[in-house]
Amino acid sequence: MRIRGKSLVSLCFGALFFAAASTLVHAAPNSAPPPPLVAQRVSLTSVDGKGGRATSLYGVWIKARTSLATDKNGRFPTVIAMHGCGGLYSMVRDGKGEFTPRHLAMARVLTDAGYNVLFPDSFTPRGRRSTCQDSLSQREASAQNRRYDVQAALHWVSQQKDVDTTRLALLGWSHGASTILASLNLADTDVAVRKIQPRAAVAFYPDCRPYAKPSEPFKPASPLLILMGENDDWTPPQACEAMQKKMQGADTEIALRLYPDTYHDFDAPGMPVHVRMDIAGVGKPGEGVTSGANPDARALAYRSMLNFLDAKLNY
Repeated sequence: MRIRGKSLVSLCFGALFFAAASTLVHAAPNSAPPPPLVAQRVSLTSVDGKGGRATSLYGVWIKARTSLATDKNGRFPTVIAMHGCGGLYSMVRDGKGEFTPRHLAMARVLTDAGYNVLFPDSFTPRGRRSTCQDSLSQREASAQNRRYDVQAALHWVSQQKDVDTTRLALLGWSHGASTILASLNLADTDVAVRKIQPRAAVAFYPDCRPYAKPSEPFKPASPLLILMGENDDWTPPQACEAMQKKMQGADTEIALRLYPDTYHDFDAPGMPVHVRMDIAGVGKPGEGVTSGANPDARALAYRSMLNFLDAKLNY
């Protein structure tokens, strides 16, 4: 893979506004930096479908920067993007945060392509920065519980005048990608009765193990694209391969793209490949997990993602 990726890095934001700190690497050396992304912090209410407990959350709302994908009424397709176990920010100080390079990259790519983006924050309002080192039993914001955060986000975007509710997509990374799988599963009643359903979903390196089991029902509400590295030992791809095989012949498309010589977090700009011994991995128990960027794989994955979203949303 020799296609050069779009290395979009580093965005700092205050309470409500983003300020771009760098530009695309492929831009001309003397070109002007892109205009800053303007974001709004919005309030969401996540309601547990089993106990009815309400949790006040917030999200970061960034509007599309081009009108290429609007419908005749000026409404945009919209993506709800769920962060992974490391949270949405690389730093939080005095009530202000800094988006990680991965989330900044995605915000720029999607808004430049004509999509509104909502990044729900599942952790900070719950008093957490990260849950990567927690055991599954310690995670209050589990993938299954976070599907209610997705439902809160779907409800919020459906109230926005510039959102085309017939063209919604879900996207997530790792724990957030696992959340996407849970929030798509029509085998769960709260998902099946939801009035607003996405038309597409993209999952970067999810944990597919729960849905790979033959006895576990999985019926996705929309076509699903899974993007991950062949060498991922944090969320090994074999489970997603098994899930895809199990779903062959189903009504809803599941596409799996695997990238060689590629590990977890491959789309995180500038992250060196390294081993984390603080994570209870499932690929190599006791040996830690491998994480780090592969710019070529990221470029291919972004291309697949944009093509997939365009095919499913911009009809």
